[in-house]
Amino acid sequence: MGDSRRAQQARSPINYSRYAERIGATWPPAADFPEVLRLAKLGYQAETGMLYHRFVSAVYRYTLARVSDVATAEDLTSETFFAMIRGISAARAEDELTFAAWLLGIARNQVLMHFRRVRTQREVSMLPQIEDESQTVAEEGDPLMVLTARESWRETVDAINLLTEEQRTVVLYRCVLGYSTEDVATMMDKRTGTVRALQFRALNSLARHLRLDGESEATGKPEGRRHHA
Repeated sequence: MGDSRRAQQARSPINYSRYAERIGATWPPAADFPEVLRLAKLGYQAETGMLYHRFVSAVYRYTLARVSDVATAEDLTSETFFAMIRGISAARAEDELTFAAWLLGIARNQVLMHFRRVRTQREVSMLPQIEDESQTVAEEGDPLMVLTARESWRETVDAINLLTEEQRTVVLYRCVLGYSTEDVATMMDKRTGTVRALQFRALNSLARHLRLDGESEATGKPEGRRHHA
């Protein structure tokens, strides 16, 4: 474990400021995400716990927004991370944003299964809204919905890969991890207005490339039936 622990000390690919580290935007001690993910895939509990603490707030926010019940959202969040542990060894994600999209895709499926189990009139009526998440645009204020627009994780990754590095950073820290615009602006050494513009353009780009019009703009190919990655 000595070598793996030293590997965690490696500098993050994105060189954030001391301010970013102080507010918790990096993982003490500045652990490199691909290395944390690699060790979690091998079953290391400490690294799996790091992933949990990194993303539990995002998963909870996502589920609570859809079920509007604290206890149910907590249960679905727990089920999402149990599913993460079961499937992480085969996860194809390699960086933080694509891993977040993979994890939120699991949360999306947990929400869908919840509504299918309950089968009340009110909850069944909400299913079309969830099934049509890819119609969401950035102005609607739910960026996590944009990241779960497709059942196919690969299509989401294709769209993410069209973003610039700055756009990816803003989507991860502002939209997924929930840092304030001011905090993200400080860690990126940019104006708050610039961060807002990056977020707006990034989410509109994702929504556009994941639109439901029979063709994936990210791949340029007809989609046909939707499928799981």
